[in-house]
Amino acid sequence: MSAQTPNAGPLPSVAVIGAGVSGLSAAYHLRQHADITLFDAENRAGGHANTIDVEEDGQVLGIDTAFVVFNRPSYPNLSRFFDELQVGTVRHHGGFTFFDLDSGLEFGTKEMSLSDEEAAAAGLSPEFLRIQEEAHRFHQQGRHDFLRKRTDMPLGEYLDRNGYSQEFRYGYVILLATAVWSVPAELIWEMPATTVIAFFMAHDEGGLGGQQVEWRTVAGGSGSYVRKALDAISPKLRLGEPVTGVRQEDDGVVVATASGPERFDYAVLAVHGDHARGLLDNPDPVQQRTLSRVRYNASSVVLHTDRSVMPADRERWENWNYGKVAVDGEVRPYVAYYMNRLHRLNARRDYFVTMDYPRELREESVIRELSYEHPVIDMDLRNLQKDIYAVNEGTRLKLAGSYFHSKQLHYDQIGSHEAGFSSGMEAAAQLLREMPRS
Repeated sequence: MSAQTPNAGPLPSVAVIGAGVSGLSAAYHLRQHADITLFDAENRAGGHANTIDVEEDGQVLGIDTAFVVFNRPSYPNLSRFFDELQVGTVRHHGGFTFFDLDSGLEFGTKEMSLSDEEAAAAGLSPEFLRIQEEAHRFHQQGRHDFLRKRTDMPLGEYLDRNGYSQEFRYGYVILLATAVWSVPAELIWEMPATTVIAFFMAHDEGGLGGQQVEWRTVAGGSGSYVRKALDAISPKLRLGEPVTGVRQEDDGVVVATASGPERFDYAVLAVHGDHARGLLDNPDPVQQRTLSRVRYNASSVVLHTDRSVMPADRERWENWNYGKVAVDGEVRPYVAYYMNRLHRLNARRDYFVTMDYPRELREESVIRELSYEHPVIDMDLRNLQKDIYAVNEGTRLKLAGSYFHSKQLHYDQIGSHEAGFSSGMEAAAQLLREMPRS
C-alpha cells in the first residue's frame, strides 16, 4: 500500500536507484513527499561512504576507506545535512608528507611553510628548493591567472605555457592531484587547470593535508551518517538487488530487476554515469548525449597494516602521505592515509588506507581490498557543467551523481561527496517542482 499524508491521496511512488550519497540525498529530500523505494546492487547502502569495522583488543574501530574528510566551506550542503541528522564529527589537524621511495627525497608541511630564504638556510636539498620555489610561484600565479580567466585549458598545457619543470610536476602536482581527485597519473594533465587551481584557492598549498582549513571526519566513520539517513528516510530498502533496466513511459517509469518489472510514478537514477547509460532502455536524447561524455576511472584501495608504504622515519608520518616510486620505468604515485591520526584511533596497531599502491603488500597485513570508481575530470566534463542540470527538466527520470557540479560552488566542484550530495538534492528539487500538487 502506498504511503499517505493526512487528508490526502496516496503519495507518488519514486524509485531511487543507487544508495550512495547522491541517492541518499535525493531520497532524503523527497522523504515527506513520496513513497520511496531505494535500490542498490550492493548488500549495503552508502557507496563511497564505506566504513570497515576492525576488531582490536575487544573494541571495534570504524575505519573509512573512500569518503573520509570534509570541511564546511567546501561541503556546505553536506554539512547542513549532517547538522540536520545530528551526525557527530571530529576535527583533525592537517598535515602532509611527500616522499620518493627511490631517491629518498622527503618533505612536508614543515618544509613547505618555510620561506625560500629559510629553506635555503636550512640546508635542504636543491631538488626540494626547486620544487618549493615553483610551488610558491604556481599558487601565486595560478590565483592571478584564475581571476583573469587565463586558466581555461588542460593542466598540462598550462604548466607547459608557464615553464614548470618535470621535478615540480612529478614531485608535487601529480601527488596532490591524484589524492584529491582519485585519478591515475596519466590523466592528471587532462584535468582543467581552472579546477585544480580553484581547489587550492579554496584550501591552501597543502590541499587535503593543508592546515588553513578545518577538516573533519565523521565520528565512528562515515557509515554513521548513512545509518542516520536511512532512519530519517525510512524507505523500502532493496539492497543486493541490481537494477537491470529502466524505461521511461508517458505515465511512469518501469524498473526491471531479477524479480521482474515494476512501475513507479518517477525515478532518480543515482549511479555512475557510465552505468546509468547502460541501464536506460529508451534514453531521453539529452540525457543520452550527456551520459556519453562522462568517463570513469577505477582505483584500487586497500585497508592494511603494512608500514612499508610509509616513510621510514615515523616522525614523518602525517594524516596525508603522498608517495611515489618508479615501476617498469614509469613514475607511480600513490596515497597513504594514516587512519590512526585521521580518525584519532586509540589503537595498538597502525592502520593505513592506500590508493593505487604499485607494490606488493604483506599478505598477512591486508584487512580489506576494495575498488572505487570516480569520474574523470577533463575539459569536456567541465564544459558540460554549463548546462548539465537541463537534463532533468521535464522527464520522469532524473539523473544524479558526482559528475554533476555543486551549484553553490560553481563548475569546479565536481567528483566530490559534496557534488554527489548536491546533485541528489537538485534532482529531488526538480522532481518536486514538476510533481502535480495534491
